[in-house]
Amino acid sequence: MGDAGVAVAAADLARLDAAATEAGVELRPDVPLAPLTTLRVGGAADRFAEAHTVAELLTLLRLARNARVPSFVLGNGSDLVVADAGLGGLVIRNRAREVSIDGTSLRAEAGAPMAMLVKRCTAAGLAGLEFGISIPGTLGGAIWANAGAHGGEMRDVVKWVEAWDPKTDDVLRLANADCAFAYRESRFKHSGEVVLRAGVSLGPGERDRIAERVAGHQAQRMATQPLADQNAGSVFRNPPGDHAGRLIDAAGLKGRRVGTAAVSTLHANFIVTDRGGRAADVRALGDLVREAVEERFGVSLVYEIEFVGDWSEAEGAT
Repeated sequence: MGDAGVAVAAADLARLDAAATEAGVELRPDVPLAPLTTLRVGGAADRFAEAHTVAELLTLLRLARNARVPSFVLGNGSDLVVADAGLGGLVIRNRAREVSIDGTSLRAEAGAPMAMLVKRCTAAGLAGLEFGISIPGTLGGAIWANAGAHGGEMRDVVKWVEAWDPKTDDVLRLANADCAFAYRESRFKHSGEVVLRAGVSLGPGERDRIAERVAGHQAQRMATQPLADQNAGSVFRNPPGDHAGRLIDAAGLKGRRVGTAAVSTLHANFIVTDRGGRAADVRALGDLVREAVEERFGVSLVYEIEFVGDWSEAEGAT
């Protein structure tokens, strides 16, 4: 992820542009981010670049740090709502996805899509990551959020994480116990550290059995989630001992709409958007759902999706 957000001064962007030119790095201005997210809403990035290796990612992160411009690392764009006003600073799309397998250990760069990793593990007869087929993001994003599905979470399989610390410019090697994993939580959500690569510990298994479990998870996901619609995944975390979708459904909110956003009629913990939708509608609908559930059941739902960028205009309109 990162620390990009509100508008950045033109002088600061000019300093970043000059540093990039001197380093021979191309930055693109005003790049629309909606097509790069699964929800397909939101504005543009002040500056945008793609990193295809960890070295390129570090170069871009350091350029922004040295220019005192905020940066944000974008993976597959799931679990994310970009403000209509856009994302200030430098947005880096992480396409570093090198993968290697040694025995029952998998080592992968943070930009590797989870679905790709599951397929590689299946082909290699490695068990333990099957749940990841239902995580639409990258390895880095999955670790950042301690993503999970089908009873599994990233903390169950992550052995170590390599991350860049923007405060010191150091690359850290962290053991699982150092990552502060909890339900949809990790240290990386709060430290500003950027996940670069990770090691995953798995076990041997029969390829056919692994493939069968993966196919079962895929079938369940297709049957219960609005995959044909624009969505960002589960909107809220499940409260202890309950499910956010059940509460939202019981509150009679399936199909509730605010502008271009609606609560899915297939799964109540998903918000879907129309083509050309507005991020402000997604946020307004999410807040409406939270208020309704709290009023009806006394349960305060916590967002699982992340709202990033400059929301001052949207907040001023409410």
